Amino acid sequence: MDIFVARQPVFTARKKVFGYELLFRTGLENVFPEIDGDSATAGVLANTFFSFGLDKMLAGRPGLINFTASLLRQKTPLLFPENHIIIEVLEDVSPDPDIIAALDLFKKKGYRIALDDFVYDEKYESMMARSSMIKFDLIATPLDSLVPVIKDIQNRFPMTLLAEKVETHAQFDQAKEMGFELFQGYFFSKPEILSSRDLSADQITKIKLINAAAKAELDLDEIEALIKKNISVSFKLLKFINSAYFSRSVAIDTIHDAMVVLGSDALKKFINIVVAADLNEDKPNELIRSSVIRARMCEHFAGMTKTGFTPDEMFTMGLFSRMDAILDMPMADILKQITLSDKFKDALLGRDKIFQRILALVTCFEQGRWDHKVYKQLQGSRIIDRMPGFYQDALAMADAFFV
Repeated sequence: MDIFVARQPVFTARKKVFGYELLFRTGLENVFPEIDGDSATAGVLANTFFSFGLDKMLAGRPGLINFTASLLRQKTPLLFPENHIIIEVLEDVSPDPDIIAALDLFKKKGYRIALDDFVYDEKYESMMARSSMIKFDLIATPLDSLVPVIKDIQNRFPMTLLAEKVETHAQFDQAKEMGFELFQGYFFSKPEILSSRDLSADQITKIKLINAAAKAELDLDEIEALIKKNISVSFKLLKFINSAYFSRSVAIDTIHDAMVVLGSDALKKFINIVVAADLNEDKPNELIRSSVIRARMCEHFAGMTKTGFTPDEMFTMGLFSRMDAILDMPMADILKQITLSDKFKDALLGRDKIFQRILALVTCFEQGRWDHKVYKQLQGSRIIDRMPGFYQDALAMADAFFV
């Protein structure tokens, strides 16, 4: 059975990650599977999730999981630890006696309950009284139409409001003003302001460092000099090389020694990730984390298909594919200030069809869009079979970097 699990971040008003919504499929066509009352079947579902490792998927944060009416009646959420998940009640679930009894049981046992894609109706008040969170889909229910509903809910229920499908920073700001506390969507991964502003001197130094790391043959003297110019990168390099990950008995005290111990391949990744994270401190860490996930998945593809790029180059391009959002500048303007090869620039500007196909495949996996045509075209292929493993590996790499 094909297993697909992805996660989408839920942010606080300060753009910090609150938790992740887990998206689960048993194949390219199926949504969260209906299961019968047989405990063995329910056990298979639970074991599937635990085989991925909830701790690894969630990085210590709560996971929001959709449950159908059938799954709620069968008490399926009880298969999961109450501190790991938030039960999302789907919008088509009616408040019949069995559902209300199930919600009472979940609440008694310490589970948090969220009403998903909520559209206000008096008949849902019994469910609202048992829930701690309401999710509003901003595409289905635009913010302007929610003003009286939000005020009524805030006056009557101690409820956390979550805005999902937040696509722009304007929507984020408006929702925040209206009292929403949590936010879900792709606003964080798009440029906030597309302008022709100049990069700062510090950003230019960091861009030069990324340029130096992108060369086939590293000039270690050049890289060392650039690292020493930036206190933040210098500190992070020494902190990283002396971390528990390397289990060193003797501390490394110099930039030069740290570079030698890391080696060229690891040094390239370190520079790309850390410098990208430092380019705009106003951006949420999740943007960089998701960029690393994308970069690692792109790197895996270099070994499975003819791309014309090395694994290192695929990693760099995957990371750079969100540089416009990190710097809040058009990609074309950024590339004018970076000395990359023409094939790199063509790929990042959407002119390389193979890279664009790979990027579409990775992006669809990130967003849980497993019904996309790019997946259907490759159904049953070795690439699709390997995608869940690629994603798990990429999550582990990204989470280790940002602990």
